[in-house]
Amino acid sequence: MDLLNEKESNQSNRLHHLDWLRVIAIGLLVLFHTGMVYVPEWGFHFKHESQSTLLQHLMLTLSPWRMGLLWFISGVALRFMLLKETSGKLLWSRSLQLLFPLLIGVLIVVPPQLYIEMKQAGKMPLDFWPFVYAFYVAPLNYFDDYQSGIWPHVDVNHLWFLRSLWKNSMALLLITLLCKHSPLLIKKWVQKAVVFASNKLLALSIMLIASTLLIDTLLTGDAVREMYGLLLLLVGFCLGSIGSFWSKLSASWIEITLFAFISLMALQFGFSYIWQTGLYENDDVAAMMFGIVYASAKTMPVLAILAIASRYLNRKSRIVSELNRWVFPVYIVHQTIIIVMAYTLSGFRIPIALEGVAVLILTITLCWLGMLIVKRSTLLKMSFGVKPAATSLYHTSYLWRAIITICCIPLALELIH
Repeated sequence: MDLLNEKESNQSNRLHHLDWLRVIAIGLLVLFHTGMVYVPEWGFHFKHESQSTLLQHLMLTLSPWRMGLLWFISGVALRFMLLKETSGKLLWSRSLQLLFPLLIGVLIVVPPQLYIEMKQAGKMPLDFWPFVYAFYVAPLNYFDDYQSGIWPHVDVNHLWFLRSLWKNSMALLLITLLCKHSPLLIKKWVQKAVVFASNKLLALSIMLIASTLLIDTLLTGDAVREMYGLLLLLVGFCLGSIGSFWSKLSASWIEITLFAFISLMALQFGFSYIWQTGLYENDDVAAMMFGIVYASAKTMPVLAILAIASRYLNRKSRIVSELNRWVFPVYIVHQTIIIVMAYTLSGFRIPIALEGVAVLILTITLCWLGMLIVKRSTLLKMSFGVKPAATSLYHTSYLWRAIITICCIPLALELIH
């Protein structure tokens, strides 16, 4: 089987467990971002005055790997897209699918988060509608401390994943194009490496942990999550369509899950006794141990969840299939809804646990209502990442696609720059 040239026949059918995992991953993300309002230390765009260390430790079991799972799933999805379209066509269609919702997100969905963040920091004297005017028309000096972002005071916030996914996907597709036209010897080496990784899970695990440790050690800031994302995207892209990989993963689910559990428990210990005490700053051995544990916690749970899902969730579900259509728009709007609801309810002095549950319920309800609105319009579907019907204007009119392409060009150039 030639990874670079042939369509894999043994995994041509849809991997239904990834549909389940995509829905589960977004559900966990909604829970995580709701929790971020109520935990100490970890920065967020709005923080409740009452905070819970117990919730922080619970979220620590989710924090390291939650995005890694989405990156892997995105890599598998990109691989199957490439089986249906040429690399050149996919570069264009994937760009529109990611950049147009990102553009809508940063211009319309994210600004309320900035308003609330500035209000809590005491840096926004305006009410909301005057803030909107200042944001779009007359910024004056209101945003002098908020100049970072895609454009001045226009940032991605939680939509960083779309920005990084576009950049990493474009890089991966370009690499694939180069590999297709590379010498035969390079193709064979790439193929051997992929086959080896798909059949040797221990070697794959070591490679993932070591690569993640290097990324965490050598890079800083956004570069860490960018490269970690590229790593998981690449692994999903290379292995996700290989049947033997899923077979071996499913057969080894107990061992992998045990390793993941140990990694997460070790992380709890390291967080309490190495990170929070500052021991890592003065003890190189402790810092290295914590780094290995954290790298394991970022990678092994991803493999464990994939293994469990492959074994027990690889079946079609009509409900899951329908929910999958709305994963993208829920991802785009959920954090803004969470922050607006938490900010609004914080004035009522509700007990923290009750308020958190109320925020979660309101977020789910408003996401559902939003999806009912989005599904009625082709333009809204495109704006929030839902694939329009084949009979829609988007597919039948070159003018529509040309307009959307033109809208995305400034954003694409800014991201490349």
